[in-house]
Amino acid sequence: MDEVYFLIRYTPFWAVPLLLIGGEFAYLFWLRRKQKLTMLCLSFASFGLVSLAYYFWAGGPEKSVKYFMQFVRYYFY
Repeated sequence: MDEVYFLIRYTPFWAVPLLLIGGEFAYLFWLRRKQKLTMLCLSFASFGLVSLAYYFWAGGPEKSVKYFMQFVRYYFY
């Protein structure tokens, strides 16, 4: 579980590149009319955007991990 907390704490370091690279490739595949690959890349970019939105909504690295821990304890334990 420590790895998950690490990924949540440092979300901007992986979500921003995922968002940019996914968006770039989605645009390239959209130009080439490759619909399945476009949707795949858009889903990666959307996941990065949602992760960043959660990170900023939660209030940074400490609070995002705290809210995630509360969510897991409430719904899964």
